[in-house]
Amino acid sequence: MPWDNKNSGGPWGNRGGGGGKQPPNLDDLMKLFNGDRFKKFGKDGKFFGLLALLLVAMFWLSTGVYKVQEGELGTEILFGRFSGTTPAGLHFWWPSPFGDVIVIKVSQINRVDSGVKVKSGVALSGEDAESLMLTGDENIVSVNFTVLWSIKKVEDYLFNDPDPNKTVKFAAESAVREIVGRTPIVYALTKGRGEIADDAQKLLQQMVDDYRIGIQIQEVRLQKVDPPVQVIDAFRDVQRARADRESSINEARAYSNTIVPEARGTATQTTQRAEAYKQAVVAAAQGEADRFTSIYQQYQLAPEVTRKRMYIDSMKKILKDANKIIVDGKTQGILPYLPLDSLKPRQPEQAEESK
Repeated sequence: MPWDNKNSGGPWGNRGGGGGKQPPNLDDLMKLFNGDRFKKFGKDGKFFGLLALLLVAMFWLSTGVYKVQEGELGTEILFGRFSGTTPAGLHFWWPSPFGDVIVIKVSQINRVDSGVKVKSGVALSGEDAESLMLTGDENIVSVNFTVLWSIKKVEDYLFNDPDPNKTVKFAAESAVREIVGRTPIVYALTKGRGEIADDAQKLLQQMVDDYRIGIQIQEVRLQKVDPPVQVIDAFRDVQRARADRESSINEARAYSNTIVPEARGTATQTTQRAEAYKQAVVAAAQGEADRFTSIYQQYQLAPEVTRKRMYIDSMKKILKDANKIIVDGKTQGILPYLPLDSLKPRQPEQAEESK
């Protein structure tokens, strides 16, 4: 009896296929041949009985013909045990009660939603125990997600789990809770969603592989990651305060990065100037000391000459910038005139007026 995944329940009563032609009842056939229906034909009665039996057998065998569509896979069962799979096309297998065929749509992408309530065919976001999760820093977030999965191994899918859809949902909730439990709330609410989904998909695939239910996890989509509705306003206030704090810290760091280098540059410049002044003063003092030592040595060798030379040098320094009038002391009969006013240094204002 060929099954498909539209009508009947398969081996578990809730999946697989069904329908097709039903074989005749063997008890009814035996009553038919044991009755008096064919006796009235005399010797020809046996012939008609065999012909009818042949037709019934052909009809019974015809119920073993089944067709597998594109994207489907036929699973053949003999005496209640898995025998093999068949690809798309027309096939024959032992009819019931000896054999069965379950046709499964292996290319179909199935969907499981968590944290979403369905009412009259419309998905409504709900916030109940299955959507509330504890983060790594002991905060609570409401997470709604969707799992997309397909059939990877038909025999495991059909015979190892009576309700794989529910198994995937429970396993997905466990995997997402574990990943969210390792993640801080701020990271989970901002840029950590993609990482949480990827890690949850890997963990969920590992779990269903351990269960051996023949399922391939295609994708885990986080639909919503928000604080609980009861505290979302307070949480947003906290987020704004954190954003203001980060902004103030960044402004302070920017000011520090501007003023500190300037202060360091000024300090370095001042230090360099002081070091240069120190070197200049020390060099000048060292030069004066060396000069004094040299003069002293010359003075010890020729005191009179040295004194005279020192006198001449001193007078040269004194008279170099002074106005000088040289008068011969031997002049007689002439009244010396000394213009003292002209010898005084002229003020800048007077010099401007004279110009």
